Amino acid sequence: MVDKINEFLNEPMAQKVLFFNEMLTPSLIRLAYWLCLLAVVWTGLGYMFAGGFASFIEGIAFIATGAILARVGAELVILLFKLNENMEQVAKNTQAVPAAKAVAKKTAKKVSKKVTKKA
Repeated sequence: MVDKINEFLNEPMAQKVLFFNEMLTPSLIRLAYWLCLLAVVWTGLGYMFAGGFASFIEGIAFIATGAILARVGAELVILLFKLNENMEQVAKNTQAVPAAKAVAKKTAKKVSKKVTKKA
C-alpha cells in the first residue's frame, strides 16, 4: 500500500496537484468560462423564442452582453494568476542579485590580490 502511495506521489501530475507546484485554478477557470458561455447562450435562446419581437431582441442583447461579461470575468481571474507567476519570477531574480554581487566582490578581491602580488 505504501509503495502505491509513493508511486502516486512521484508522478508529475500528483506532485503538481498535491504539493501546489502548479496552479490548478486557471484550468478550471477556462472550463467554467465555457460552461458559463453555454448557459448564457441557452438562456438567451430561451428569451429569443419566448415571445414576440421585443423578447427576440432581448435574447440577442442578453447573449452579447453575457458573453462579453463572462470573458472579462474569466480574464480578470486568470490575470491574477499571471501576476502571481510574474511576482514569483521577480522574487527569484531579486534573490539571485545579492548572491551574484557577493561572488563578484570575492572575485574582485582575488584579482586585486593577484595584481598587487605581481607588482
